[in-house]
Amino acid sequence: MLQAVVALALSFLVVAVSTPAIRTYALQRKLGDKPNGRKIHTSMIPHLGGIGMVLGVWASLGVVAAVFGGMREGVLGVLLKTLVPVGMIVALGLADDTKNLKAHQKLSIQTLASIIIAVSGFHLFVGLPFFDTHLLFVVLLTAFYLVGTSSSVNLIDGLDGLAAGVSLISASAFGVAAALLHAPALLCVSLALAGACLGFLLYNFPPGKIFMGDTGSLFLGIMLGVLACSITMVKPAISTFFGVCFLLAIPMLDSWLAIARRLALRRPVFEADHMHIHHVLTSFGLSARQTLAILYPMQAVMAVLGIFAIKGFVLPVVGGLAFLLLAFPTFYRMMVASKQKAPERASDFVRASIPSPSLEK
Repeated sequence: MLQAVVALALSFLVVAVSTPAIRTYALQRKLGDKPNGRKIHTSMIPHLGGIGMVLGVWASLGVVAAVFGGMREGVLGVLLKTLVPVGMIVALGLADDTKNLKAHQKLSIQTLASIIIAVSGFHLFVGLPFFDTHLLFVVLLTAFYLVGTSSSVNLIDGLDGLAAGVSLISASAFGVAAALLHAPALLCVSLALAGACLGFLLYNFPPGKIFMGDTGSLFLGIMLGVLACSITMVKPAISTFFGVCFLLAIPMLDSWLAIARRLALRRPVFEADHMHIHHVLTSFGLSARQTLAILYPMQAVMAVLGIFAIKGFVLPVVGGLAFLLLAFPTFYRMMVASKQKAPERASDFVRASIPSPSLEK
C-alpha cells in the first residue's frame, strides 16, 4: 500500500508543479485551442497539459520500481511492455495537438499501438474459454478494445474537467479492484493515473486554464484500457469483463452514441460533431459544473457496480446493463431534441444558474 501511495503522491506533485510551466510555454508558442465558430471560449486556451500527465505517471512509476524492490518486476514490466506503444500514442497526441491530424491518420497509429500492446502480453479476456483460448481472437479483441478506450476518452474531452474527472473516478476504481484482487503492481499504476488526473484538475476544473489535449486524453484512454485488460487477466470471468467495461461506462457510452447517431444521420463515423453527451447537456442550459455534477455521479455509480461485478456478484452486472440500456435511448433522444431545437431557458430542462462553459472540442 505504501508503494501505491507514493505513486499517487509523486504523480500528483509532478503534474501540479509542471503544468503551470507547460501552460506558459504553450501560451508563448501560441499552442492551444483558438476561438472560432465552433468554440465557446473567447480566448486561446493552451492544450499541452497532457505532457505533464505523461511525465507524472511515468516518473512516479519509475521511482516506485527503482526504490521498492518488491514492486520492481511488476511495475517495471508494465512500463517496459507499454513504453513503445504508449510512446507512439503520446507522439500521436502531440502531433495532433500541434498539426491537427486527420482521423484516419490517428486511427492507424492507435490501431498499430494497440496491436503491439496485445502482442506484448496484455490481453482482454471475456471469461469464455472458447474465445479466451484462441490467441488470434484475443489479440484482435484486445486491439479493438484499446482503440476504443483511447478514442472514448479522447471524445469526451470536450468540456473543462470532464475527461480528467471521469478518468480520475475510473482509475481510482481500477485501484480498488486491483487491491481486492491482490495485484499491487496494477494498484500502483492505477493510483499513478489517478494522481495525474487529480493534479491536472487543479488547472482544468471549470473554468479551465489549460486543456490536456489529445496528448493527455489518448494517453489516459490507452492506459485505462491496459488496466482493464490486466484485471481480466488476473481474474478471467464474464463478470470481470462487464466490470471493467462499467469502470469506463461514460466514455464508452458516449462513443457508442456517437457511432449510432452518425450512422442514423448518414454521416461519416469519424466526422466530428457537437452532439456528445456534454454538448447535449450544455445545449439545454446547464453550466460546465452542473454538467459535471451529472456525469461524475453517473460514472461513480457505474464504477461501484463494476467493482462488485469484478468481485463476482451477478446483480451489479444486471444493474449496470440495465442502466446502460436506459441511458442509451435517453441520451439519444436528447441528442435528437438538441439538434432540432434547444430550449431557450435552462428551466425547460434543468434550471441552470452558472454561465455556460468553455468547450474544448
